[in-house]
Amino acid sequence: MNTLVIDAEAMAEFLDKAESFISETDFRGWNNVLITRSQSVMTALYDDVYCWRVVPATARIKPEQHGLWIETEQQIRKAVEHRPNQVVDILVQNQAPAWLWEWATFWLANSYPDDYVWWSRWMYRADSQTGAVALIVSDPSCLKTDLRNLYGAMNQAGQFTEQILDGWHRLSWIDTPYRHLVALAMVYAVYLFTMTSWRLTDEFTQVLPPFPKVVASLLGIPRWEGYVVAKSKSH
Repeated sequence: MNTLVIDAEAMAEFLDKAESFISETDFRGWNNVLITRSQSVMTALYDDVYCWRVVPATARIKPEQHGLWIETEQQIRKAVEHRPNQVVDILVQNQAPAWLWEWATFWLANSYPDDYVWWSRWMYRADSQTGAVALIVSDPSCLKTDLRNLYGAMNQAGQFTEQILDGWHRLSWIDTPYRHLVALAMVYAVYLFTMTSWRLTDEFTQVLPPFPKVVASLLGIPRWEGYVVAKSKSH
């Protein structure tokens, strides 16, 4: 596998476009939710209902799909809490589907944001070789590898992105452990809006959700806020 290198100029172009649509209030609100995730992640992970609803990829997963992976799910939960370095091995060994990778790495990354990254579909899709990371790496061929090494490449992308952002002093309202996640969601949101504006008429592009709402949705923020409110009302 070739060395993963972030194209800083490309990332800067994406962020320049994105930041003009996002307020300080948006950034601070997202940061608060991301902090809450890390502080309450184990409680949420062991909630059999909400642990699936707060992750976008599994929010509407069918019971029959979920049922086939209950044993693997339990292994992943225990690994996230006690042996985080084994989570990827469990996914690889069980030939887990893409949605289970996204679910597992969501909890892994929110439990240990300094060490792991959430491998969401917008972050990178191996089947189509698309996603935020593919838009900002200097050599996309570095992403053509097996799943275990590919997840390592996602972690590298997150770490390099953090370093670049620190050097630029950008996204200062987001705490360091979450800065790469927000930045990459912004990159992908710009891509989505750009592609949509090319393919749809002005009439349709005018009814798209506001840009900050799209970024928040990619991050899974509205779902997590809903979870916190629901729990507070029931206790």
